[in-house]
Amino acid sequence: MRAFVFSLLIGIGTLIATGGISAQRGGGQPEDPAAVRAANNRFAGIWKLIGQETRDATGQIVPPNANNNGRLGYIVYDPAGYMGVTIQSPARPKFAGRQPTPEEARAATGTYTSYWGSFAVNEATSVVTHQTFGALSTAMSGTNQVRGFTISGNRLTLRPPVNANGNQASLTWERVPDLPNLTPMHRKLIGFWKLISNQRRNGKGEILTANPAQTGFIVYTASGHVMVHMMQPYRRRNVGASPTPEESMAAYQSYVSYFGPYTVHESGQYVVHHLAGATNPGLVGNDFQRFFEVSGRRLVLKTPVTKNGDGEVQSTITWERLTD
Repeated sequence: MRAFVFSLLIGIGTLIATGGISAQRGGGQPEDPAAVRAANNRFAGIWKLIGQETRDATGQIVPPNANNNGRLGYIVYDPAGYMGVTIQSPARPKFAGRQPTPEEARAATGTYTSYWGSFAVNEATSVVTHQTFGALSTAMSGTNQVRGFTISGNRLTLRPPVNANGNQASLTWERVPDLPNLTPMHRKLIGFWKLISNQRRNGKGEILTANPAQTGFIVYTASGHVMVHMMQPYRRRNVGASPTPEESMAAYQSYVSYFGPYTVHESGQYVVHHLAGATNPGLVGNDFQRFFEVSGRRLVLKTPVTKNGDGEVQSTITWERLTD
């Protein structure tokens, strides 16, 4: 397993170093960069989930279950070939305590979808492949998620492969327009950023904890939305087809994800993330304040200073811009 994850991390670095992702022709030959960029530009931007349905082999609509009816989600694509998606089911119960029980973790991870990576478009077959670098589901992390697609105006429809029982789902997304009054500070933040380091320091600047192998993306969009994915290394896949409560707990504890609108406060040099969805259902509706510094291709986000047994503590998360 460690060898697999190490290979995955090396693959991520290789993809990022190239500065772009290659789409494939129907015959498997790489397309020229201009064609790749044109295909990617059709997807570029953020899209909000507005509908979902499943049809059986005869074309009849299958009644939705409670977890799939009325879900909130966003999918975001970058012209350079990066993507991320987050979807949560409605009415997710909060945890009874500060930390979930294994059963609560299984309920939370079973009602929240989150993954991030690159994407490649095959125009000839109307297929987009999401090449996942990481995912809340350990079974999905490091896999290719193939989706048939249709783009019509401001609507994007994605169709996963047909299930063994003949059912096929389709998700319809609507492009979210840019904010009308983007400021220079907005433009400093907008884009895809990869996680470089995550540290907690005391008031003297000494490192208390660090996560040097943690990976992830943060995405700020021109529509005023933020999406966060942060994953610990060396996660074990489920043994069976569905995760046990203990496997769900391990997945939950090794992955952080949330999404929602953000607002920029120029005078204070900070941004506020307004959580519309999160892996932890209890965080929905909360606001996260982050002081930020942008220097070249680096973005540093700092939490407000808090106090605990170590005295004053502040978390510092450093990101590197993936795209221009």
